[in-house]
Amino acid sequence: MSAQEEAEPALVDQQRDRWAAVAACGLAVFVTAVDLNVVGVALPSLGGQFHAGPAATQWVILAYALPVVALLLPAGRWGDGADKRKAFVLAVLGFGVASALVAVSPSLPFMIGARALQAVFSALISALVLATIAMSVRSASMGRAVGAVASLGPLGGAIGPAAGGLLIDAVGWRAVFLINVPVCLVAAWLAWVSVPATDAGISAPRPAWLVDAGLLGVAGVTLLLGLQQLGGHGVAPLIGVALLALALVSGYAWLRRKDSRPVVELLSNPSVNRWLVTLLFGATVSGVLTFLVPFALTEAAGASNSVTGFTMLALSAGMVVFAPVGGVLTDRLGPRPVAIAGTALLLIGSAALVLVASGPHPLDVAWRLVLIGGGTGLLAAPAQAAVMISAPPDLGATTGALSALMLNLGFAVGPAAATLAWRLGGGGAFDTGAAFAVGAVSALLALLTVVTVRVAR
Repeated sequence: MSAQEEAEPALVDQQRDRWAAVAACGLAVFVTAVDLNVVGVALPSLGGQFHAGPAATQWVILAYALPVVALLLPAGRWGDGADKRKAFVLAVLGFGVASALVAVSPSLPFMIGARALQAVFSALISALVLATIAMSVRSASMGRAVGAVASLGPLGGAIGPAAGGLLIDAVGWRAVFLINVPVCLVAAWLAWVSVPATDAGISAPRPAWLVDAGLLGVAGVTLLLGLQQLGGHGVAPLIGVALLALALVSGYAWLRRKDSRPVVELLSNPSVNRWLVTLLFGATVSGVLTFLVPFALTEAAGASNSVTGFTMLALSAGMVVFAPVGGVLTDRLGPRPVAIAGTALLLIGSAALVLVASGPHPLDVAWRLVLIGGGTGLLAAPAQAAVMISAPPDLGATTGALSALMLNLGFAVGPAAATLAWRLGGGGAFDTGAAFAVGAVSALLALLTVVTVRVAR
């Protein structure tokens, strides 16, 4: 056999799509989404067992949410220097072990620590998912792969509370965390047998990355707290301005650090930064509506909690159905036209919600949420696939971390911005028009951004 014939199978192998690796990424995204959304259902039960009130039990959520934002970019920098297969398996197994520790927690402080450990591995998963997909499938299949995985996040968000409630009633709150363990084992096995291996190993995180995480964490927390204070009374706006100033100082200090240079270079690339900005504005729309619609339905329309819950499912349903469609269309048409269609749907649905903000009916809200969820689903695959295609291959994990950071910031900034607009608009149950307008403006900005975007070739 000639050298050319010996090399051909390897070449063919490099050109095939490894859908088992995509399935591993999908399971990881699904289990982290379920875990994030099921905690709220479990809080009353675990609060009763540990004799803790809402002020204490809220740290079960905060101990998870705050470290994720702080650790995403350091996790991406670490992931770029590691073997993606080993790093992904470590992240998934670590999340499973941390979930088991949460489930066996003997006290609330122990649980809060275990939740923080979960957050560490969740940040690693978020940073590695897109990079793992990018090295497991061809560029021509990126849209379908990302679209399939993107649909599992909202699916987990929709299933989590309902399934968690059933598990808590049948077995107890510990079961909602133990169920993560077998899912993580399956995801780790799929990744180990399917994700391409490299010569890189796994090294310990550099101490400097702890400083990065601290600066980014301070910037993120003070940004959100500052936005929340701006619409208050008395000295609250002054406190808000001071917190926003601290956020700017922390962000600037991080940008001046050596480890931020690759991120700055990525953000200076128009083929990357405009897609990231589009993701940020698109996620802000979802953040606004996830926070605001339940208040509008229960307080202005007098809807019951069950009706409100079923109405909100329309948003997740639109995402779950349209994300795979967006992926298929991205591979056929390219990311830009699909993203334009997605952001246009976002704008139409968001603007339509503003029209019924003062007196919403669940059915009127539901079909608008389907449009917005569909637009979000159509946008997810082209934007994330285009970001990965446009970025340098050696910065895949950092790029994936930036993408996840934009989504997390949008989900977090949306409620804060909507709250500010709501207060400025009167703050009453029927004064939500200005707050809903925040979502419409975000959708418009997403559309304007994606119209000017270009895809690297």
